[in-house]
Amino acid sequence: MADGTPAKTRGGVRDHSLDAARSLLMILGVPYHAALIYTPDYHWLIDSPDTIPGIGLFAEFIHSFRMPAFFLISGLLIARSLRKHGPTTVLRSRATRLLVPLIAVAATFNVLQLWLSTLSADPGLTLAAFLTRTLPDAFWSGGLTYHLWFLVELFACMVLLCLLYPVATRLYAVLRARTPWLARLVEAGDGWLPPVLLGVMLVGTMGFDNISPLLLEPVPPTTSSALSTAISASFFLVGVYIAHLAGGPARFASTSWTVVALYALCFLGQVGLDHVQKPMALRVLDQVLRAVCAWSAFRLLLGLALAWFARENRGVRALSQASYSIYLLHHAVVVVAGFALLAVPWKPGVEFLLIAALGLLVPLAFHHAAVRRSPVLRFLLNGAPPGKAPQNGNTPQAVGATPASRSCPAGRLPG
Repeated sequence: MADGTPAKTRGGVRDHSLDAARSLLMILGVPYHAALIYTPDYHWLIDSPDTIPGIGLFAEFIHSFRMPAFFLISGLLIARSLRKHGPTTVLRSRATRLLVPLIAVAATFNVLQLWLSTLSADPGLTLAAFLTRTLPDAFWSGGLTYHLWFLVELFACMVLLCLLYPVATRLYAVLRARTPWLARLVEAGDGWLPPVLLGVMLVGTMGFDNISPLLLEPVPPTTSSALSTAISASFFLVGVYIAHLAGGPARFASTSWTVVALYALCFLGQVGLDHVQKPMALRVLDQVLRAVCAWSAFRLLLGLALAWFARENRGVRALSQASYSIYLLHHAVVVVAGFALLAVPWKPGVEFLLIAALGLLVPLAFHHAAVRRSPVLRFLLNGAPPGKAPQNGNTPQAVGATPASRSCPAGRLPG
């Protein structure tokens, strides 16, 4: 998580399953971004002339649940911290955890990948032209944030929650006094309520373009817009809601084949809608499918994490410790490896597997060999305050050439 601390239950006991779940979501960014290099008819930072049929569907599969589930988990974990420490402490702590790595990686590794991606498209690019034209243009268009967009939107969600939380608690007290039946419904948290809330909020974001086209435009120097942040906030706020329910997220965990089938149907429905002109009714249906798809995947992820990782595991702990570093650094490794393999006459499937392996193993090794051992690197890449000993979790709590480089096929929630 962005605060570099392990997930804990309300009683202070470490939640190994949540550690594993959020770490997996971060690490899945590696094969996702590697797949974009070989996706047919899709332009990314590095495009291989040899594509892999069907790999775009694989990327869409990861994309359908990875960041929605991440923001759901982020919301519930930050809500727990908020109840324990209060808005001021949480805001001050999380600002460091999120913004310091954002600035550090954008100013170093992302400049390197910008140079390589631009050089692959324009082999005659000079260093002077890069520094005077390409780099400033990329900065103002959000090109240096790339895969770091989620830190911007997570920070915005956190600030919004910290500002509104005291007001919301007072309003809820009024709700309980005046309409106790509605308060009981909210507190019951029946299984149908979270996806309904998600669907309502996602459908609501469709009206942003009617309010002002500026709400759809990225806010410099990021790739995030009011619309994209509102979509992320929808998942984040449902996570906050889950944190306040008796039993927490575990009550929604499932490995039922019914949930698997529901996810598959919604995912295939979304894929089918990507290729048709959508009037208003189909646009609403698309958002509803997105909500149910993300919620079903979230339930399955929780169920699998509880079944497989409820107890501490040394291997999972090592990945969990490094998952924040892996996500922050893998993007540059994937770009460098993809650039290096452009001239190599290997089969694209072999190249993809090699790039994905390097994208995982190089940051993993760098984290354990350097980041964990250096207070400076822990601060710059994990946001851990200087003097603070390394802890067991480092995923951000909720933890291409233009703004389109948010890496999202078919207009989905970027990842």
